[in-house]
Amino acid sequence: MSIAAQLAAHPGVYHGTGDGPESGPFVSRIAIRTLPNGGVSIDDEATSREQGVQHVEHSLLCAGPDGRDRLYVAHSESPFVTEMVATEPDSSRCVQPTPAGPFRMEIVIEVPEPGRVTYAWWWAPGSDEPVEQSRADARLPSAP
Repeated sequence: MSIAAQLAAHPGVYHGTGDGPESGPFVSRIAIRTLPNGGVSIDDEATSREQGVQHVEHSLLCAGPDGRDRLYVAHSESPFVTEMVATEPDSSRCVQPTPAGPFRMEIVIEVPEPGRVTYAWWWAPGSDEPVEQSRADARLPSAP
């Protein structure tokens, strides 16, 4: 099942924590809402006591014509929308089909269990292989 379909099955506002070499510790809020086409919108915020708002993002995740999910990301670190494509049908890893800007980026979204989501940013400068820089682990308030 595609990651978009997994998220659409459990919409709501997820709360959790995150960490990573680039971000450091943070509090995560991820709002997932269903779209009319079976996809989802994702609003992701990371905050910390030391830095305040670290990251804000609004994304659309939906099925593409080839069976692979498409992720369109507008985020606070970039002046343009980043397009990403799942590496294969039902994959949770989305990569840039054509890297743009100074970094190669990937986003990995997983649903380890209903009501829980992990959201990880991977990136590296230039032609280097992306590495995980930040990962949030969040749950719906009603989830165990």
